[in-house]
Amino acid sequence: MLSKAFRLAVFVILAASAFARAGEPLTFERIVIDDNFPGGYQVEVADVNGDKKPDIVALGGSTIAWYENPTWTKRIISTGKLTADIISSATADLDGDGRAEIAIAYDFAMNVPTRGKLLLAIQGDKPDDPWTFKPVADVPSIHRVRWGDIDGDGRLDLVVAPIFGPKAKPPAFDGDPARLTLFTTGSDPKSAIWKNRVLAELPVIHSIEVIKGPVKAGTATIYTADNTGVNHVWLQHVTGTLNANHLIPGAPGSAPHRGSSEVHNGHLAGGLNFLATIDPWHGSGVAISIVGLTTYGPRAVIDDTLDVGHALWVADVDGDGNDEVFAGHRGKGAKVSAYRFDGKTWTRTVLDDKLTAQDLRGGDIDGDGTPDIVAIGGQSHNVVWFKPIRAKPSN
Repeated sequence: MLSKAFRLAVFVILAASAFARAGEPLTFERIVIDDNFPGGYQVEVADVNGDKKPDIVALGGSTIAWYENPTWTKRIISTGKLTADIISSATADLDGDGRAEIAIAYDFAMNVPTRGKLLLAIQGDKPDDPWTFKPVADVPSIHRVRWGDIDGDGRLDLVVAPIFGPKAKPPAFDGDPARLTLFTTGSDPKSAIWKNRVLAELPVIHSIEVIKGPVKAGTATIYTADNTGVNHVWLQHVTGTLNANHLIPGAPGSAPHRGSSEVHNGHLAGGLNFLATIDPWHGSGVAISIVGLTTYGPRAVIDDTLDVGHALWVADVDGDGNDEVFAGHRGKGAKVSAYRFDGKTWTRTVLDDKLTAQDLRGGDIDGDGTPDIVAIGGQSHNVVWFKPIRAKPSN
């Protein structure tokens, strides 16, 4: 039986969706940024050079590079001489000088969880100047890094998520949970001398999302997609108390193929929120959990056809007030798809049936007021920008 909170949420969604645009198909222009990026794994949309235009940062194998908007000139940041087995990055201007720094997670090996390193990359004065690198810490099994002001001091902190603990053993990777860790950058972030504290211990954290939270203006909150499903982790900024709340269970199964693999927080017309997930770990399902009065749920699977689902994003590209969900998988029949909510159901549109998606990110790349989507393919070796095309109003 549906809960009273869920029934109320659905009623508000249906009422709000009556004002949404109808009949406009989702269409995109496919723009190839790079067709030769072997082993592509993660992509970011961030302003690297401080010109107020979102650039693209891509990594995979042992290479990390950035592409300058709007020419998409490719510049290498680091290669295997320094960042072998690179796995994640987080880009932000830490000191307000107009040029972004990049936290880089590397030396990752799935079956050797004792390995893992974190460094800070600092760019030079000119775009073609070499970057300098400062080691931050050894982080066994480091897998995801994201920026956000978690402790409420007005400075960006780095949330670091290993995928599991250093004593975890394949194939289940259980017995030693991942330590979700907060690195506080302090008054001199470029020193790379950062304090750290463990926020939570969870089994097989595959991904995290850090978003601005409701606790205090400007601060951030963390969602984890892990073998228990989705958890919400945050700090209480008056007392500094650490809080963790289990939100949804994800998909059932045997470790490590259970729980959730990806998570993003989305918005619906009428002011409601939802969690989009790929379930379970490296899973087949795209699921939606709509927020009720106090909790998320129940979980509804809107697509169960993914093979090794690994990429997820949410953004309102059609301007109807409901975020679309974008998902990609890298296995058999790999593709990138968009899911659009019409007030009753989610309808799927395939954006690309060749791209072996490892990651999806978004941002208003061309400054037209509409969010864009960027995908990176591993076996397809490409970075692709999907630019939404709005239907012109009829006279």
